[in-house]
Amino acid sequence: MMLLVFLSLQSSLKAQDRVRPIWWFGVSGAANLNFYRGTTQVLNDNLTVPYAFNNGFGVAPYFSVFAEYRQNRVWGLMFNLAYDGHRGSFTETDAPEGAAATSLDAEFDYIEFEPSLRIAPFAGNLYFFIGPRFGYNITNDFTYQPASGTNNESKWSDVYGIRASAQVGVGYEIPLSAPANITQVNLSPFISFLPYFGEQPRSIENLTLTTVRAGIAIKIGCGHKQQATAEVIPLPVTPDVRFSVVAPNSVPGQQIVKEMLPLSNYVFFNAGSTEIPGRYTILTKNQALGFNEVQLQDCQKNPGTRSSRQMTMYYNVMNIVADRMKKHPDVTITLIGSSAGKGKEIAIANATAVKNYLVNIFGINVSRITIEGRDRPLIASEQATSIIDTNLTNAEDNRVDIVSTSPYLMMEVKDNSALCLNPIEVTAVDGSSANDAPVNLSINGASGSLKSWSVNITDGMGNTSHYGPFTSNDTTLSASTILNGNGSGKYTMIMTGVTNTGDTIRKQSTFSLTRNPVPNQQEHMVSILFEFDKSKTVATFNSFLTNTVAPHILSNSTVIISGYTDNVGTADYNLTLSEERAEQTQLLLETATSQNNVTGVTYKTNGHGETGVAFSNTLPEERFYNRTVIIDIVPSGTVVQR
Repeated sequence: MMLLVFLSLQSSLKAQDRVRPIWWFGVSGAANLNFYRGTTQVLNDNLTVPYAFNNGFGVAPYFSVFAEYRQNRVWGLMFNLAYDGHRGSFTETDAPEGAAATSLDAEFDYIEFEPSLRIAPFAGNLYFFIGPRFGYNITNDFTYQPASGTNNESKWSDVYGIRASAQVGVGYEIPLSAPANITQVNLSPFISFLPYFGEQPRSIENLTLTTVRAGIAIKIGCGHKQQATAEVIPLPVTPDVRFSVVAPNSVPGQQIVKEMLPLSNYVFFNAGSTEIPGRYTILTKNQALGFNEVQLQDCQKNPGTRSSRQMTMYYNVMNIVADRMKKHPDVTITLIGSSAGKGKEIAIANATAVKNYLVNIFGINVSRITIEGRDRPLIASEQATSIIDTNLTNAEDNRVDIVSTSPYLMMEVKDNSALCLNPIEVTAVDGSSANDAPVNLSINGASGSLKSWSVNITDGMGNTSHYGPFTSNDTTLSASTILNGNGSGKYTMIMTGVTNTGDTIRKQSTFSLTRNPVPNQQEHMVSILFEFDKSKTVATFNSFLTNTVAPHILSNSTVIISGYTDNVGTADYNLTLSEERAEQTQLLLETATSQNNVTGVTYKTNGHGETGVAFSNTLPEERFYNRTVIIDIVPSGTVVQR
């Protein structure tokens, strides 16, 4: 063993220059030294010998084909498929002294699958292996020679057809190829020990088998040829990099915007499923205890975009309904499930899923919720006479309508019929995006000369902010973030770069920022939603536009009215539809503002059809939110860049 360890240590030093294949394939041959222990007397159902035979020994062949996987020098895997011979002869018996001699020869042969873990602890040529063995019996013969008469050759009875055992062994790799050859050939002598447990060949008596296997394997692997490289010591060179800062002339003012976001009263379901889709915000019971609609209304710290805020509100629609019902215990709702023509059973299952969520998560009393089921919703998108984009409109009819007569829950419209849920008013910041006023930083040659670089920005009060690290030649920073709420400031920026050789270089630049003044009056943005085509006209919103929207329009302000549609139907038709809705909205607002003695209002009204929409039209709710008119009320004195 000490000699093998010494050889392994020596070979591990040499192996570093040798091609090392990851996969090896080969064949092996060995001799099994089989030691039978225990006794046997009942050979099969037809033959029981007079005296029991004890302890046998024999030598039998072993052959295998195998594959080895070696990801590194220490650890690997071995997979052997083998013919495993276990033959032995018994001469010891329990016969009384002087009895005539008898003998028994046994042969148990198997087809084996032997996966093993290969460990080369010294990262060299000496390796150990250990693993299970799974055998399938193919031969179970015996030859019994009695004291007189002819030999009995037959089959053992009660033989295990399949057995599982184990092995542990050691081997040594002897390379036969030149170190630089792509194809490597190794000769590997090995020895393994197969303990008795799991090696009992029969289910009766106590005959067991212990085997010592000694053999040799030849292995072939294909690796990658190593390229000899000369050591090059680079001379230290300080890279010539140029650092520049371009600041904007002005930074947009952080205009506070009050947005009134519409809240659709539909929960859409995926085709073939009656479970609430995962895109909706689903709370646990503990989360529901702390939920409040007010939490969604302040969007100044994490502004995002108007469309992202709008969908955040919508995907909380069930949570908002539950919160409003908890605050107003007298409110009741009806959940009208529809199945897009798949039957009332699916429609009721859709509605039940929403009901169970409100009851089980928020604790809403079941008596406050009524369920109905329909093939098509009250206002269907799918039209019986239409053949255009029916796959889109049909998907919109697989939904649950949340309906109530309570003004705490629903927006009231003409004839007191509910259009949708009451909108949510949120507070956002206009002009807070990093792209509104970028400070551009540029380093000529940074990607080739510097591992990374970062900047420290110090204002006039000595406050320093750190940005980075960066790896590209160019990057941008938000001017609004640098100002940090101030109206203006002078700044010193120091760039620190780490070169590829580990050296540090520094460059310095100065710049100034000035924020545009913000008007005292707040900006307001309001949206209204439409069903498919003309099923709900702008006149339906007369009360909402007159009583809720118009009071925010002051004299000399600018009102931007933009109409949009989804992608269902032709582009020309949708453009005309959006223009009609935008123009009708302007007429209603003009009438309301004149009654309020508001003068000097400038209207900028356009229909955009399918272009410029905020959502992708992939999901039903995205198409509904694209069927909209957006009203932007800009106070007097604000520069309009839309």
